[in-house]
Amino acid sequence: MALGDDALILGQKLSQWAYKGPFLEEDIALSNISLDLFGRANLLLEYAATLRGKGMTADNLAFKRNERQFLNHILSEQPNGNFADTIVRQFFLDAFYKLFLRKLTESKDDQLSAVAQKTVKETTYHLRHS
Repeated sequence: MALGDDALILGQKLSQWAYKGPFLEEDIALSNISLDLFGRANLLLEYAATLRGKGMTADNLAFKRNERQFLNHILSEQPNGNFADTIVRQFFLDAFYKLFLRKLTESKDDQLSAVAQKTVKETTYHLRHS
């Protein structure tokens, strides 16, 4: 669930740059990265909801928990600050997730491995951008 929380929070933070970036190409790039992260969050939170059972849904996990119940890295929730601050935060998280997801593709858990295989490609693009 922590992986999904990171993606959800970071996606929200990056989406705050829509129409506020230093130039149009960055607005589009950060919006696309944000959408990729929301997709990753959805895949991971759906899987977490399935594991929890009891009628739990990805939406319940995303929107019906208080802030203390989220398991994201503190770095992902830091304020955007200026554009450079945002890109530095993004770089550190992208570098971590590229390595982490690459290793997760080897997981014995088929679902996690599949999510990692899909999202490691996106993360490689994100890292190149940052």
